[in-house]
Amino acid sequence: MQPVFGALAYHAANRPNAIAFRDDTGSVTWAELAARVAYLTARLADAPKTVGIALAGGVDYVVADLAITLSGRRQVPLPFFFSLEQNAHILMDAKVDAVIARDAKMFASLPHLSVIDPAMPDDPVLPLPNYQGGADRVIYTSGSSGNPKGVIVGDRQLDASLAALSKVIAATPADRHLSIIPLAQLLEQICGIFLPILAGAETVFRFEATKALFGAPIAPLTKAFTEIAPTTSLLAPALLGRWVVDLVTQGERAPESLRFVAVGGASTAPTLIDTAWASGIPVYEGYGLSECCAVVAMNRPDEVQKGTVGPILEGLDVALENGEITVAGPTVMVGYLNGNPAPKRWHTGDLGHFEDECLVIDGRKDALLITSAGRNISPEWVEQRVNVDPRIASSALSIRDKDGALVLIIAKVAAVLIEEVAAYLVDLPDYARPMGVIFVSPKEPDFLFPVGAPNRKTAKNLVNSMDAQQLP
Repeated sequence: MQPVFGALAYHAANRPNAIAFRDDTGSVTWAELAARVAYLTARLADAPKTVGIALAGGVDYVVADLAITLSGRRQVPLPFFFSLEQNAHILMDAKVDAVIARDAKMFASLPHLSVIDPAMPDDPVLPLPNYQGGADRVIYTSGSSGNPKGVIVGDRQLDASLAALSKVIAATPADRHLSIIPLAQLLEQICGIFLPILAGAETVFRFEATKALFGAPIAPLTKAFTEIAPTTSLLAPALLGRWVVDLVTQGERAPESLRFVAVGGASTAPTLIDTAWASGIPVYEGYGLSECCAVVAMNRPDEVQKGTVGPILEGLDVALENGEITVAGPTVMVGYLNGNPAPKRWHTGDLGHFEDECLVIDGRKDALLITSAGRNISPEWVEQRVNVDPRIASSALSIRDKDGALVLIIAKVAAVLIEEVAAYLVDLPDYARPMGVIFVSPKEPDFLFPVGAPNRKTAKNLVNSMDAQQLP
């Protein structure tokens, strides 16, 4: 992280009045950002070794992230989209004794917890200290069970990832990043905080647009792209699909300012990529996971291969073992919190293959379905066909226990006829074609993860507890 703090000091000294970050409440210049980070870092001098971040996002989050890191501490984001039970588990599991938050009332029932307000009074400006190293962060992944697991990421992982991604995205001070994905997620920390600081680019946060990721109206996101005219952004596939249909419905196109929109976190149908490009959205699909510091492969402007997630990032060694994607290199995590150190080669649990030098994701190893006839089916193969419909937030194929029938659960954001679903699946072989469909809301409890991917444990429970509509 030394390059990030070096860049922050440089911009504060040489471009002090240029805007660094903007959110719904205001903005900070590079000089103001450096001053706020320095002040909060000083306040953390007597804080516990592990500090949580209980902020939804925006400038306050940026200041908290940088200050905790600069102070050499461990930071633990408390995602606003996690349940109270999940965040309570995080506090206990990570042994968090202090949190940075605007609202101390949130933690009134935990008197042992120190609550630190990230605001800065009108005190004399403190110099930005040099980063001494040693900080890390614990990113909790929601996983498929109730208790999230903490992924430990430190300087080695972040420095390697930032160096590789800087070459892919090639950001400059002329760029403007629109941050949509919550900052509690590692990928947006990288793309929405660290890469813009390295480049001296501006980042803008719009929380109403972020809410669209969780089923809220898409209009604020479309409006944010139009008004802010960003050059870069990062989206989940389901959100990209909803934005595309909103543009098409309104007879509009994406702003011409856009040059790089990364999409990842879940499977993206090739037809959605094509439709996005036709709507003026320069989409580049990538692949990664928190255990490998968020990104493993990425398409890029000079090297796009449709249907793939692009070439492997520089410095990583990706190999296939019985079809499973394995990763070795400096971005592999330290390990899971309270667990063993990670092996040098990480088995991702994802299946894939290579087309030339580009990686293709075939699905999750643990999601593979085995029918009563003994046929193996990657559910993503079926789900992608219906996920191209922007009225569909996501879907999950599962097997019903009582009769072994394939049933497709569809989270819809607008009315979808079952005949339309059947049309998407018409060319599937009989053994892979679902018997029926269950329609649910995107807000169905525990069905969708923040990136839009389905929770397959929840899907299995729904298939066994709800009646399905017969496909024609």
